[in-house]
Amino acid sequence: MKLLIFLIALSQFTYASYGTDNIKRMNWENLEVVWLEDDRFPTYNVMIYFADGALSESASEKGSTEAALQLLTYGTRRFSRKDIADNLDFFGVTYASNVTHEYSLFKFQGLTKDVIPTAKKFCHLFQDATYPQRELKNTIKRAVTALDSKVNDPSGIASLAFRELSLAGSPYSYPVSGKKKDMIRLTTKKLKGKLNYLNKEVKKRIYLSGPKSVLSIKDVILNECGWKGEGKYERAVSYTPIKSKGKPSIYLITVPKANQAQVRIGKFINKNELRKDSETTLASEFLGGGFTSRLMRVLRQQYGLTYSVSAFAGNQKEYGRAGIATFTKNETVDKLLIETRNTIESIEKGDFGKEDLDRSKGFLSGSFPFRFQTSESLLGEMILLDHENKTLNALDSFKDEVNLISKEKFQEIVKSLYHWNDQTIVVVGPRSLQSKLKDFGDVKVINYKKFL
Repeated sequence: MKLLIFLIALSQFTYASYGTDNIKRMNWENLEVVWLEDDRFPTYNVMIYFADGALSESASEKGSTEAALQLLTYGTRRFSRKDIADNLDFFGVTYASNVTHEYSLFKFQGLTKDVIPTAKKFCHLFQDATYPQRELKNTIKRAVTALDSKVNDPSGIASLAFRELSLAGSPYSYPVSGKKKDMIRLTTKKLKGKLNYLNKEVKKRIYLSGPKSVLSIKDVILNECGWKGEGKYERAVSYTPIKSKGKPSIYLITVPKANQAQVRIGKFINKNELRKDSETTLASEFLGGGFTSRLMRVLRQQYGLTYSVSAFAGNQKEYGRAGIATFTKNETVDKLLIETRNTIESIEKGDFGKEDLDRSKGFLSGSFPFRFQTSESLLGEMILLDHENKTLNALDSFKDEVNLISKEKFQEIVKSLYHWNDQTIVVVGPRSLQSKLKDFGDVKVINYKKFL
């Protein structure tokens, strides 16, 4: 009972805090800072947002942005990789990075009493990382070996191939990590150049959570990181909208001796086609959001074609994606595609009960606040909202927007996201599956190695 009360209080703190004095926006010498005041625990979060990502890379430096941030702790002129690791372990610090095509993120967290020495260490890394050639060479070797082993991971191959093929023709199709050919071309010079670009030229925003004492890192950030509003560039993207071909695009990615078929179905969403988060979330939840979702009930419970299926739909700043992910036995891949198509078409026609839609609405309305049980998760959502030029009101209005979606509106939403003739269908499996796929349209056969 005490645990339940604690969880309710926790969700109320984070969810009820939107737009209140718990969130403050500041300006530190032209550097934007967002602080979420949270004094429940003696911990802090620091997230550094860079307004550019993998789209900054030339053809000869693919994967360099992600590598520059991931390998930041590999050494400086003063400290070895081991020295840095020992120091961060002493303070119990956790850290991570994330690079998308549009923006990059580096974050670290720990105990509030250690925020100053920890911030000093990371500022030192950002200013003096050297990416020692020996460390870089070993890392590249491990990464290449991991890609060579992808033949044993059909699901991983399916994800790589699906992203590249479903986003083909847009600026976002090439993987942010680069491919094997890109990894072996990474050099210390390229990584240092990319880090210097992020430090000097790209607009930054600092996100903080913790008690008021976390603001003590101001002088460290300004003087030792040197980010006194330095860097003004913010990635802007323009592209020619991708038009539907009026029929699905079908790809068979061949993997020798694959004993099952991995299936991915989805589409690229142009900027002018982006929908509200409440609409995309409800559609993906209804279609493939759990054990009671429509696809799960049809594909698993009714026909026994798969063990699991999931659906997703979401936006970035300039584009969106929608998709379905599942798998089946090689001999039933055609049946799985037929029933998936039939399920989508039945929803478009309104062949579902109001109680089914209300069940998905109720789940989203009840679970939504628990997405922000921690300061870290709320900061992450704030970063996405700022990146997309949205306000916190988008979170406040989410529940009401979901509940106001009518059955007729929902049918239109599903059609816009999952209409069969707009989809890219990617199947990973043996070449023999080509005969089972040809009834769905022209099949393009590609060896899996093309995506590594």
